Amino acid sequence: MRPRARRRAFSAASSAALSAALAGCGSDGGPLTGVSSFRVEVVSVNGAPPPPADLPLPANRGDTADVWAFTIEARDPAGRPAPFDGMVRLSVEPGAVLDVASEEEGAAVGRNIRLRGGVASGVVRVTAAYGPTRLWVEDIGYQPAPRGQKPVCANGLNDDAPGDVLIDFPADPGCAFADDDTEEEGSFSAGNSQPVAYALPTVADVQGGGSTTPYAFEGIQINTAAPRRVVVTRVARDGFYVTDLTGEDGGYNHLFAFNFNTPANMRVCDRLEYLAGTVNEFFGFTELSFPSYEIAGFRAGDVCPVPEPRVLDARTIADPVAMERLESGLVRVEGYHISANFGPKPATGNTFGPDRSNCDLNGDGQIDFASPSEGRCANTCSDDPECSEWTSYSARGNYKISNGSSMIQVQTGTVSAFDPTSHRGEVLGAVSGTLRNFSGGSLNWTIEARCPDDLACEAPGCVPAPKPSKEACVRARSLDDNDAETN
Repeated sequence: MRPRARRRAFSAASSAALSAALAGCGSDGGPLTGVSSFRVEVVSVNGAPPPPADLPLPANRGDTADVWAFTIEARDPAGRPAPFDGMVRLSVEPGAVLDVASEEEGAAVGRNIRLRGGVASGVVRVTAAYGPTRLWVEDIGYQPAPRGQKPVCANGLNDDAPGDVLIDFPADPGCAFADDDTEEEGSFSAGNSQPVAYALPTVADVQGGGSTTPYAFEGIQINTAAPRRVVVTRVARDGFYVTDLTGEDGGYNHLFAFNFNTPANMRVCDRLEYLAGTVNEFFGFTELSFPSYEIAGFRAGDVCPVPEPRVLDARTIADPVAMERLESGLVRVEGYHISANFGPKPATGNTFGPDRSNCDLNGDGQIDFASPSEGRCANTCSDDPECSEWTSYSARGNYKISNGSSMIQVQTGTVSAFDPTSHRGEVLGAVSGTLRNFSGGSLNWTIEARCPDDLACEAPGCVPAPKPSKEACVRARSLDDNDAETN
């Protein structure tokens, strides 16, 4: 065959193969069948129509349950009703489902409900909901076994497709729970409702009105819209502190945002127009991690809205509930003195002195509370108003001050010219700062001075008297600030 003829023959063969391939790609594989999604509708909330977006329900802190009535309808890929018979799993986002109920006996099991003929209706109790909240439905392949019958997912046998060597719950992914009566996976078809309107949580909601947040590990946008006024009270090397001025009467209106470093272009007195992040409890200290924020900058000539520090007395310091209300807020103590026994030498035999309060007796840089000698030393020092354990100071800069039997820790590392060990036993006129909680040990609370303005005493580095909040640690921007993107 001549070359040109060979090329024509090859071209014809290639065209035929390509046509066959294209025909295969475009062939009709048959209609899609089965359940593709679920139509979910919330028909009432607490016995009333769902609230409109402009009149949302208050954010649910997880201490109450809201009752949602709902309907579910299975749909096929074309959006038509589908004859699905089986259980589906209910959840809300954000928030949590407590339980599900139905008028049909046996239809609701835990947080699941059975569809018959592709439909179901019932009520679900919801908690910890905030912002636009949706009811989700998903087919996870759960089929609860009848009472008294051993479930397929707990019978020790491989009951699903040949070649699947996985047996029972939790090894077999087709077993949703131990009482599942099938090892087959569900279709994972899903659907969700229109949003039910809840308000965004306030700072006080995030604090939860107690020792822990109801929204742990939740990504949250905090309500900063008018009439709320959320202001920056401290800019620190690892984040910033805010106070919601509209929640002062009830307390719990302060929060720390852990930014990992000093937040750029933020200053004390700035107002936050947007604040979001992930809520965490760090050893009892509620904080907002990985924060996103937008600020309305405070400038020269503006009146700083930062509130005056709350002055703590002995009764408040001894009351854990009262202190929780003030967590991350601005506080002050007056007339407390630095412990007399405060120094780096080892306190061997629990013998403390002006230069001897170090309970790290083996010199490894930490207190081993499992060690009888170190643990006893640290506990004895902690109970003594005149003893400030050295390791706490060397590691974190914390030291103890007291007035009679009332004790609290302070951190004045931001006052670089002040050396507390040189003034052991001396009275400090006033120590102001943000209040931080740490759940370890007996002295859980520390006042952290924000800047030199927060320490009033007669020693070098101090100010002679406490400054008002509109001046203390305030560094206003100028109108033509060429350093606006820094602190």
